[in-house]
Amino acid sequence: MKISGFSFVRNGIKLYYPVVESIKSILPICDEFVIAVGHGDADDRTRQAIAEINDPKLKIIDTVWEE
Repeated sequence: MKISGFSFVRNGIKLYYPVVESIKSILPICDEFVIAVGHGDADDRTRQAIAEINDPKLKIIDTVWEE
């Protein structure tokens, strides 16, 4: 059996959501964790912060959200 986690986020760092901490807390119990990251504002670095987790279980899907 394989356990997968999933979430989505946009402008998480800019809006002070603890996205990195949330992902790190679930990684130990998952075989994979997929996160859809919406293209955020120019001053947001959510995508970079998630990529810096650098865990092979983490799969990042870049998305564009319509406004």
